[in-house]
Parts: sequence; structure tokens; C-alpha cells
Amino acid sequence: MNTIRRSATGTLTAAAMAAAALLTPGAAAAETPFAQASATIEADGSVAESKHVDDVWHPSRGVYCVLLNQVVDLEGEVAVHVTPIGRHDHARSLSVERGARACVRRDLPRSVAERTIAVYSQAGSRWAAETAFYLTVS
Repeated sequence: MNTIRRSATGTLTAAAMAAAALLTPGAAAAETPFAQASATIEADGSVAESKHVDDVWHPSRGVYCVLLNQVVDLEGEVAVHVTPIGRHDHARSLSVERGARACVRRDLPRSVAERTIAVYSQAGSRWAAETAFYLTVS
């Protein structure tokens, strides 16, 4: 009877570990051959890697602005994906907005707003939080 219990426990543990591995996002990299643009952005707003990204700035806590290159076609249906990177004490929620007021800069022409994507990072009960993330525009 002990052997059956140990065998069943081992099988359940292995199944739980396999499920956790499937649900845990893998490490992100900016090597995206089929994406129009991509970037790995650190929590402080610095860029680790990028493809067709002209500038990134971090105007306030939990707000990141990404200026895409002119070669990126933003007409029609465009998919923008953001994935948090790293481990945190609280769950992170990321959202995006194109042409956001939070990213307006006086030194840039208004036409740039169309190519700017704001990424908002929140933790826990919707308070702004610094988060490293991976961005892809397809």
C-alpha cells in the first residue's frame, strides 16, 4: 500500500511541475524575426535590446513611452503585446495605449504621437509600479 501511495504522489508532483512549467512565461528576447518592432525594456526605462524602436522614455512611475520607427506599418490591424519580465512580490498588469497624452513631449512634433505607444504598469490594487517588460508589435 505504501508503494502505491508513493507512486501516486510522485506522479501528481510531476504533473503539477509540468503544468507550472507550461503556465510560466519563458524568458523574453528581442530577437523577433517576424515582428515589425520589438524591445526589451528595463524597469528604469532603459532599453536592453530593440528592433525598429527609435526612443524610449519613462515620464513617471509605471508609465513607459516607446517611439516606433517609421518603417513600422501602423495602418489597419496591428497587434501590440507586452509581457512583464522578472519576479515580483505582487502580480503585474500591463496595458498599452497608442498616442497617449502621457507621452507627449514638447521637443517632438505632433505627428510622432501616432507612432508612440504608452505602456502602463500596475501592481496589486492598481497602483503604478516599475516593471521590466518585453514589447512586440506585429
